[in-house]
Amino acid sequence: MKSRVVERFKFEAAHAVVIDGKPEEIHGHTFRLEIAVEGPLGNGYVIDFLQLRAIVNEVIKKLDHRNLNRLFDNPTTENVALWIAGEVEKRLPEEVKLHRIVLWEGDENGVEFEF
Repeated sequence: MKSRVVERFKFEAAHAVVIDGKPEEIHGHTFRLEIAVEGPLGNGYVIDFLQLRAIVNEVIKKLDHRNLNRLFDNPTTENVALWIAGEVEKRLPEEVKLHRIVLWEGDENGVEFEF
């Protein structure tokens, strides 16, 4: 049996993605993030919700209300999601693994990665 914990987050950021060598106009989004982690049930839980929330908040505070072009060469939703995934993975307890990340750019466009 696999056990997973899922948390949702929001942050605001601006970016100008480079498409076919041309940058878009800078614009902002409300990004919605979903993180799912899995691991063994120890003491009845995989990871405390508050611990996972603290880990992810530490990561996304670096993005919130920022111009993502100052942080990424090309701040596509895919690149931002993969960066978040890497930063979260580094901070998780050893027995807890990142299973899935979904990052929505507004209400209609999103990316999902499973690990």
